[in-house]
Amino acid sequence: MQVSRRPYRWLVMGLVLFTGLNIFLAFNHHSHGARHSYHGALWADRAGYFSYLPASFAHGFRASEFPPGLDTLTGNGFVLDGTTNTLRTKYTSGVAMLQAPFYLAARAIGVLLGRDYQAYGSLDHAVVLVAGPVYASLALLLLLRFLGSFPEWNTSLRSRVFLLFPLFAGSNLFYYAVLDPGMSHVYSFFLFSALLLLWRSAFYQGGRHFPYPVLTGLVIGLITLIRPTNLIFVASSWFIVGLLSGRPFSINPIFSDRRGSVLIILAAMVSWVPQMLYWKFTFGSFVVWSYPGEGFTEWTHPHIAQFLFSTNNGLIPYSPLFLILIAGTIMQWLQGSKWIATLTLITFGLITFLGASWWVWHFGCGYGSRTMVEYLALFAPGLMAFHQWMRHRGYQVHSAVLLALLVVLQLKMVYSYGSCWFQGDWNWAAYADLIFGPTK
Repeated sequence: MQVSRRPYRWLVMGLVLFTGLNIFLAFNHHSHGARHSYHGALWADRAGYFSYLPASFAHGFRASEFPPGLDTLTGNGFVLDGTTNTLRTKYTSGVAMLQAPFYLAARAIGVLLGRDYQAYGSLDHAVVLVAGPVYASLALLLLLRFLGSFPEWNTSLRSRVFLLFPLFAGSNLFYYAVLDPGMSHVYSFFLFSALLLLWRSAFYQGGRHFPYPVLTGLVIGLITLIRPTNLIFVASSWFIVGLLSGRPFSINPIFSDRRGSVLIILAAMVSWVPQMLYWKFTFGSFVVWSYPGEGFTEWTHPHIAQFLFSTNNGLIPYSPLFLILIAGTIMQWLQGSKWIATLTLITFGLITFLGASWWVWHFGCGYGSRTMVEYLALFAPGLMAFHQWMRHRGYQVHSAVLLALLVVLQLKMVYSYGSCWFQGDWNWAAYADLIFGPTK
């Protein structure tokens, strides 16, 4: 009996249209704001993440080889240090590595069109505006595969697509995939989704053979390179996928083989090698804390209430879908998946504590406690649990309506936000204007 390919055809077509729409929305949004301002796709932090690409493929890492004043023009995400003649940035190169294929493709297109390359010009901005939506779509596709690999959930492909759409459009992931794709979060979300699927492959299929150990090591290396605290996700996801696979707290098969363990470690190190060479060239040491004067200085009195509930980029006001995700995780606990729910909530608590302990708990011009964006991948099973709980009690329509309202609310706030918040930590009148006032 031949298996119908029709569902997969509409999935591919839908994914292409979905990605194209998001790319259009990204270009449309950034066509209205000044490029060299905090509205820009390559401003400040984003310019720092991106700086490795023009330095590696166009200008080199010597400050004298860049156009004078380019660092100031792009918001000082990097510094052209005339004293040492080096390009200095505190941001790591993981995001640039993921953007590199798009960057090289854009450079090739520029050559074919006969355009002279200009660092942080139109082509470089196009790279970011395309890469963000593409990685978001790839991440959702990986999550779709991951969520469909556990028979106890017993959900159709159509149901999983239905649930992943509000995970994207009803949370702050949409903001960082489409409106602010130069930040690291959509890339970390992609890597998190990839690691979940790799862990699943290891527990179900052994995962000892090439290329699983190499891919796993590269993904772990990039995850920790982009943000070292993401090691929390690496550990918690390993245990959680093991539990989902019916092998609680067992040694992952990928590590039980000595060859596989060595390949993972070597591949993870490969991800870090370019960064360590850059640090050695620029700062004189292979390992550098590149955030001097910054850190988790508030750990003795973390701003947890502000991190979760403040109008100044608090998690719940800007991504209320997290209330549903937490509720779904609690439902997992009530349905018997106590260890999975406990580990998920512990992970949420640790990331909340770290974010609330950072020297700037609102992370500047962020949107909705942005360090939580990538952890949406870990909470996806909670969203499924919530919807199943509602469906089993005859509230399937109510669940769909609630999720749809959250999507509408999120899109309204995103297009009213204006890229930064200047209205204070607890200004609910200004926050209400995001919902009921005009878009920007």
